[in-house]
Amino acid sequence: MFRSLRNKFLIKIPLINIPKNTFLTNEYKCANAWNSQVNSTVLTKVNLGDFYTSLDQNYSSKGTISAIDVDIFANAVRDGVYLEELKDLLHKLRLSSETGNTLESTHHATVRNFMEFGNIQELVDILKHPLNYGIFLDYYTANLLLDKLIKSQDYEMATNVAALIMLQEDYTNEITCSLCQYACYKFITEHTPDNQELPKEVEKNKKVEEVKIRVKFLRNPYFDDHFDIKDIKLLSGKTLACISKCFSDNVSNNLQILGWLFYKKYDQLPTIVNKLSQNTSFKVHKEVIDLLKTVASEESKECVEKCINMLSNVKMAEGSIEESIKNLVENAINKSQSKDISMQEKMFKDWEVMREQKLQEQITRLDRIKRVQAIEEKQNILQKEEQKLWFFENEEKIDLQIEEKEQMEDKSQIKRKTLDKSDEDYIPPEIIPKRR
Repeated sequence: MFRSLRNKFLIKIPLINIPKNTFLTNEYKCANAWNSQVNSTVLTKVNLGDFYTSLDQNYSSKGTISAIDVDIFANAVRDGVYLEELKDLLHKLRLSSETGNTLESTHHATVRNFMEFGNIQELVDILKHPLNYGIFLDYYTANLLLDKLIKSQDYEMATNVAALIMLQEDYTNEITCSLCQYACYKFITEHTPDNQELPKEVEKNKKVEEVKIRVKFLRNPYFDDHFDIKDIKLLSGKTLACISKCFSDNVSNNLQILGWLFYKKYDQLPTIVNKLSQNTSFKVHKEVIDLLKTVASEESKECVEKCINMLSNVKMAEGSIEESIKNLVENAINKSQSKDISMQEKMFKDWEVMREQKLQEQITRLDRIKRVQAIEEKQNILQKEEQKLWFFENEEKIDLQIEEKEQMEDKSQIKRKTLDKSDEDYIPPEIIPKRR
């Protein structure tokens, strides 16, 4: 009886498969190791407000800033309130001669702080302007940042980060490469090419006003096809092409075709497709052919048709290419995650030791400078005392020195006046045309 009543009031809830929108595990963040590193005795004693004020005043008076001081500030940040001050110190360090001594922990701490307390958009802007801030991604911060952007489905921002990895031309970390591939693929599939309007013809009878500008010199047009690329679609294509060509698996080969297509290298695309089509182990995904047909324009029509004809003889791959890329990312994580975690933990300990060593070296150097200044001040005092004691014996010598100084000052003033006068009275020469 009770069983029948229980079955009567039971409600069957259908199972819902919640898609996984992130790849990296919590262990990859190494939160415990990072917290123990930033909670060292050197960093916990820092008062960030007073520390920033002293660094700012020292930079304003002397024009210099220490790389170890900026590193201590970056690692001691515990609140998003100080991110603007950190950004300012990074810019000042970049403008000083100490920028070459920037520690690796400064880059890592900056990225982690902006990810945890700040705005991701502001972090990407800092990374995209290395001349102003000098901050670069390492493998671990790149993986964490890409994973967070993919989780929030901000694929455009993730593509910008992937493009930074491509610009550095370091593809040795498989997790980083696979995450870049996934981010770029999701971006190009969700952003179809814009319909370009044909330029309107200018009326022939209408007069166009000419604006002439005087310039000192003309700079020859130059485009390096690497750092000068600003179009996000071209960057996504080049990132896919450059990263995918470093791997020989079937998914990377498919992505390489899409990369050269969106990179608009229509002279290289048929060569790549022909080479892959002759490979018996290569299988093309349906999504690749569909994108080739969708992206085709007047400029690429002939090239795309040629590629589609070559791919028509290639076997079709099973499953979607997106699922294949996800499997590629999972395999890379399973292969390299434990190694990356151990490397991060070792790296944090090394940074802690190096920071204390650099700080001790700076303290020793500053003490030596203070001692030298104290000795020089004491020598000046003794010299003045000596002049007082032996004034009458050296009176003639002192008078000669005073006369020499006065003559030097008079000559410099006369020279300055003559220069000013010559500038005022200058009359440009009259140019008379030659007789023929």
